[in-house]
Amino acid sequence: MRTVALVPTYQNARTLPEVLQSLEAQGFSVIVVDDGSTDGSGAILAQWASGAAERRHVMSMPGNRGKGAALEAGLAAARERGFARAVTVDADGQHRALDARLVADAAADGLVVGAREERAPGYPARSLFGRRLWALGVRSLTGLGVADPVCGLRAYPLERLQDIRCRSGRFGWEEEWMVRAAWAGVIVRQVGIATIYKPPHERVSHWAWHDWPRNIGTWAMLATGRIVALRGPLAPASDQPLRARDRSARMLDVVTFAVAACAGAASASWGGTGLAIACAALIGLSLRLHASGSLAVIAAMLGWLAFR
Repeated sequence: MRTVALVPTYQNARTLPEVLQSLEAQGFSVIVVDDGSTDGSGAILAQWASGAAERRHVMSMPGNRGKGAALEAGLAAARERGFARAVTVDADGQHRALDARLVADAAADGLVVGAREERAPGYPARSLFGRRLWALGVRSLTGLGVADPVCGLRAYPLERLQDIRCRSGRFGWEEEWMVRAAWAGVIVRQVGIATIYKPPHERVSHWAWHDWPRNIGTWAMLATGRIVALRGPLAPASDQPLRARDRSARMLDVVTFAVAACAGAASASWGGTGLAIACAALIGLSLRLHASGSLAVIAAMLGWLAFR
């Protein structure tokens, strides 16, 4: 099965040559999508592409449009060139080429996501929080326990590209694609990989604080789609390997129970019809969103009985 490494890049001139060299050493053909870099990456890529044009491809976006747009363009180009799957690799040096090969080899079918070691020294607290929050979000929307849903090292099945359409951009695109792929019956797997974070003074990150509300909005959009959908709320394939319960499933149970219990207690103690309706709506939404929703019924009843 033909596989290509896809590298979206923005302002990574310092690390880009080493990333490309290591991927080629693992035998990958490489597509690079330059998302409007102004740090000299264009010149580096022009020289690199001239060396072996049949295995090196460069695309340039018209200005900085975000990682999601770069990935969409690169994946479409990979499919047009006849590749069956694409392994996406960040250009900042966080992913080893050896791990890219491991992910590629595990991608016999479906989507494969890298899972970094959480306890590795130097793991930024902000990144760890975002990872765990999205793990909870993916579990609630699909029933799958993806340990590291924000990891950019993943293998995409290019034959499924036309089946899945995403609305979010920037960094939320990858998580949305994963959720929609699971809903479409794509098998989702994960492979353990190394955790690499350069020292803060060497690290190039384009994550901004305004990406938090954007990602929350992405989850809300997907959750709304699940609520109003006529089919079931979870990923339909019964052979999904990541259905096993993990920390995200347990945390989802705790959150569901606590919120529903509080809502039930409030509707009983305050006696408001509006609160009772809100509590019923909360239970209905919880049941619609995920398998832990049945806990909402029990919790709300206990809360109501305790404070009636």
